[in-house]
Amino acid sequence: METGKHRLRARTTADSRSGISLADQSTWKNSGMFGPTAVPIPTLTFLSGDALGKELPLVKERLTLGRGEESDVLIMDPSVSRKHIQLICRKLIGKEGNQNLKVILQDLGSKNGTLVNYRRVRRVILKPGDKICIGKVILKFEYRDIADQSFYDEIYRLATVDSLTSLLNKASVTRALAEELTKKFRYPGALSILLIDIDDFKSLNDMHGHLLGDRALQAIGEILRRNLRKPDRAGRFGGDEFLVILPETGSKGAATLAERLRTDLERATAAEVGLPGRVTGSIGVATYPADGNTCESLLEHVDVAVYRAKARGKNRVEPYKPGKHSTDGQA
Repeated sequence: METGKHRLRARTTADSRSGISLADQSTWKNSGMFGPTAVPIPTLTFLSGDALGKELPLVKERLTLGRGEESDVLIMDPSVSRKHIQLICRKLIGKEGNQNLKVILQDLGSKNGTLVNYRRVRRVILKPGDKICIGKVILKFEYRDIADQSFYDEIYRLATVDSLTSLLNKASVTRALAEELTKKFRYPGALSILLIDIDDFKSLNDMHGHLLGDRALQAIGEILRRNLRKPDRAGRFGGDEFLVILPETGSKGAATLAERLRTDLERATAAEVGLPGRVTGSIGVATYPADGNTCESLLEHVDVAVYRAKARGKNRVEPYKPGKHSTDGQA
């Protein structure tokens, strides 16, 4: 994560590759703009796209919003310019010593312009309730107190995180993959995904009960967290399936990690949960762009690789291989 400059990434549904990946807001610095008794925080709320409802507190002196990597807030929508708007926060101190922030919006010469309350603007002081359109992305400006911010963050967390494993849920991890692929269209490089399917999970549930099955899934979530880098993303993709996204990782690096995950899963899961037998997983590997250049093709091909791993004995790692759509003659 960058030092001194935090980026929150968001996408809207303006094209078919919708996705969102929101970074940890705890690293935002207040830059001394708020005193210890200050309560209201100027905030932008996304009113459109997959970031719908997400709150963005404005606690830095200057923030640039745009589609370019140089922006503080990266909004990957084709209707948004690379550097679309800048928000300037100025601290105001009243006669009684109370603090507040005046927020000035300035258009940075964007191609599609900026609207506030559906009127085109170049520079304006924002008021609570103002609706801001940058391209096709709609945001609302208002002031939130700390309790409000915590509430909305929790609502967003519940909407994006799997409650059992605390990994991303299926919709969120799929959007994260779409976002990473969108970046690859602009900045080519390797990207790999892993699909982990827990072997014989139904039998595990039938034999030991769903409570132990749930504990096994939670343990697998912990194994993923301790093996992944900060840029990697992991989510529960199905009842007993997990999708892992590995930015800037080629096929060899992905296969090495997959083997480490397979070994850790086999060694640690049963012991951590207290099961008498092993818990194993079959893992498929697919890499952009060799194995697909869309979200759909990569997911289809990594699924083929998983089925091949199952057919070849389970508890193994298999890369996707073109022409291997059958599973070596087995179902």
